[in-house]
Amino acid sequence: TIPESIGQLTNLYSLNLLQNYWEVTNDWAPPFKNLFHVEISGCQVGPTFPYWLRNLKSLNEIILQNAGISGETPHWWLYNMSSQILHLDLSHNKISGYFPKAMNFTSSNSPTVDFSFNKLKGSVPLWSGVSALYLRNNLLSGTLPTNVSKEMSDLRYLDLSNNYLNGRIPLSLNRIQNLSYLDLSNNYLIGEIPEFWMGMQSLQIIDLSNNSLSGGIPTSICSRPLLFILELSDNNLSADLSSAFQNCTGLKTLSLENNMFFGSLPNEITKNLPLLAELLLRGNSLTGSIPEELCRLPFLHVLVLAENNISGSIPSCLGDVHGFKLPQTYFIYLMYSLGFTGYVPYTRHIELVLKGRIIKYLNQSPVQSIIDLSKNNLSGQIPEKITQLIHLGAMNLSWNHLTGGIPDNIGLLTDLESLDLSHNHLSGPIPPSMASMSFLSDLNLSYNNFSGQIPVANQFGTFNELSYVGNVGLCGHPLPTNCSSYIPGNGEHDRKREDGDDDSERLGLYASIAAGYITGFWIVCGSLVLKRSWRHAYFNFVYNMRDKLLVLMAVNLARLKRGFGFERN
Repeated sequence: TIPESIGQLTNLYSLNLLQNYWEVTNDWAPPFKNLFHVEISGCQVGPTFPYWLRNLKSLNEIILQNAGISGETPHWWLYNMSSQILHLDLSHNKISGYFPKAMNFTSSNSPTVDFSFNKLKGSVPLWSGVSALYLRNNLLSGTLPTNVSKEMSDLRYLDLSNNYLNGRIPLSLNRIQNLSYLDLSNNYLIGEIPEFWMGMQSLQIIDLSNNSLSGGIPTSICSRPLLFILELSDNNLSADLSSAFQNCTGLKTLSLENNMFFGSLPNEITKNLPLLAELLLRGNSLTGSIPEELCRLPFLHVLVLAENNISGSIPSCLGDVHGFKLPQTYFIYLMYSLGFTGYVPYTRHIELVLKGRIIKYLNQSPVQSIIDLSKNNLSGQIPEKITQLIHLGAMNLSWNHLTGGIPDNIGLLTDLESLDLSHNHLSGPIPPSMASMSFLSDLNLSYNNFSGQIPVANQFGTFNELSYVGNVGLCGHPLPTNCSSYIPGNGEHDRKREDGDDDSERLGLYASIAAGYITGFWIVCGSLVLKRSWRHAYFNFVYNMRDKLLVLMAVNLARLKRGFGFERN
């Protein structure tokens, strides 16, 4: 529980209890009569709403985030307090029931209200005077009210994502002139995208992803001078992309993944999208080749063109893109520089397929530099210059028709964490320089024609057999093929060489026997020829031995005859 000494601070005007193990019990009666700011985050306050707040009449900032509160909130208390509230944050709890229908916010306070990540239900509440409203990840249902612009004309930030809203996007939104960002993602909205932005001169972010929107993209979308994030992925949108997005000079993130866009990549991309940093076009029906003009986008560091029908070769000029050469810390700084003033910034989210699974990056997670060209019809070789992208974090070129080998200098990609070259026609050895890629945690070279020994140093000891399956020419750990008895890709030559080695060994054996026999023969016979005394002694010895042998044979034969004669008698 909270130490008693805190309760003695009678003149306290700001209380912050962040990420502690204290439990704030419901019977706690703080003596702080002048307290105007209370922030309790990561501490146990619930399960019921802390009624001791009723005694604090001067409060204008209430933050009870991730405080274990469940059940319903007292609507009457919220109504009474709302007139003086500057910031109300009850997010990341388990509050249930319905949203309060009536609140008494004062527009001069520009109040920020955050009920996100709870279990509140009902229709979208219309609270006049609110400057920022965050209701993401609740149980909101029904349609987006057409009078939302009339009732909440002071809105600057509106986040209704991850709910159960349906129907169409009302055109009347265009009357909210100060709206800076709108997030309606992950709902069940239908119909075409109306030109609701025409009256919004401050609009910076539009996120309509994960709905069921159809039709094309109005050309006027690029008329907003401050727009820098456009997220329309996972809908049913369809249009010729080559002629879309004219003069989107401020756009930095363009995500159109998993739609039905066709045609080639946008024309004159450096002219129409000069500041583009993140281009995500996965899962469409794009054709044509990758234009070299793409290489002249200086800030490009996320390029996802996977699951299309793009053909041709990979431009070697990709190795010149400056954005892929910047360290990840640069994009951390850039990410926070794009944040908003206030208590709850826009939650950026990008879904990327890495290591065979979907990884979602939120605003707290910097997006690493990525090239994903998988599942297309690309051919040719992997450009050698791509090894100059020293801060590239992930590269996926799988499921194409690439040939040749892996560039020898690929070890220069020291920041690379994921590499997928599977399902191509690549050949040759695995470059030894890859052993220096110490951050590489995911490798897939399967179903190619690689040969030779798998490197054994550093992180290569952590990859399993699935990283190399389908390459009959590879050997070494973790494959069962032993490189000492089989050098892949040259098996017939190895067998012939082994047979030749056996023949040579046998020939050497026979030659040594013959040489020994000849040497021994001439040592004996040569000495008899050259030495007369040795020769006489040798032959005298032979004759004597012959005579002794004949005498012995004659004596034994006579004995044998006598023995047979006695037997007959």
